[in-house]
Amino acid sequence: MEGPGAVLDPELLERLASLTIAARRAVAGARSGMHRSPHRGASVVFVEHREYRAGDDIRALDWRAFARLDRPIVKRYEHETQWRSTLVLDGSASMSYGAPITKADHAATLLGAIAFLLLQQGDATGAHRVATGSLEAVPARTRGTHLGHLLAALAVRPRKAEPTDLGASLDAVAEGSGRRGLVVIASDLLDLTPEGQVRERVWSSLERLAQRGHEVRVFQVLHPDELELPFEGPTRFVGLEGEGHVDADPDGLRGRYVTEVQRFVEECRTRCLAAGARHRLVRTDESIDSVLHESLTRSERRR
Repeated sequence: MEGPGAVLDPELLERLASLTIAARRAVAGARSGMHRSPHRGASVVFVEHREYRAGDDIRALDWRAFARLDRPIVKRYEHETQWRSTLVLDGSASMSYGAPITKADHAATLLGAIAFLLLQQGDATGAHRVATGSLEAVPARTRGTHLGHLLAALAVRPRKAEPTDLGASLDAVAEGSGRRGLVVIASDLLDLTPEGQVRERVWSSLERLAQRGHEVRVFQVLHPDELELPFEGPTRFVGLEGEGHVDADPDGLRGRYVTEVQRFVEECRTRCLAAGARHRLVRTDESIDSVLHESLTRSERRR
């Protein structure tokens, strides 16, 4: 991906146009949004102006500003609320697997589509690309031009041999995410101990995010090769994060391998749920709009 245009294409945007993401619980904020607020009663404390959007209450129009600027402007007040959303992309080298579409490409497109939906409904949305415990952050904003900044950040390819400290990165996200809102994480969850288990800090970090009142959704992005081991004949497998290489015969390993991968994915799902997060396996050969339609429809049924 060379730029924001590589993350979302016009056809995908058209298919996503009818989707929406709604808050499962009351959220706190000081700007306009479509979600209910925990604060009771109306407030007359003016906060700022913003551009009119289709569906806004015309009673909120500032007619003086309209006459001066020749475009509809809406007044925003303290009691109105907005969902603050944080998108987290795993930027480790293991996400660079796949051709022509890598796991990082697919994850970036998924998060880019979610950013489009959130900004479309007026929610402040920011993004983080995480690796080695560091954050490359785009602050949460609501204006339409912000989508380009988000997509450009998501389009950055993982660096070679860059491991992930996903737990430490999620802790940093929790510290900076402020009031409760939505946190969406796209990762292969291959932040493993020498024994092949996901580090406990990842699950405790997810739990802390949920305890702070965030709605946490984890999309575990894996390539079909990782799930099915389709290779034939003697094959050399090279680690992407400095692990060296292993020579093996996939035909003799496939049965046990697939069983172990299924166990790994199920363990990730179980641990996410136990931490208070939703989990969804995403294959890189799945279409993004079908993933979102299925996930959001299921969320509405649960509500």
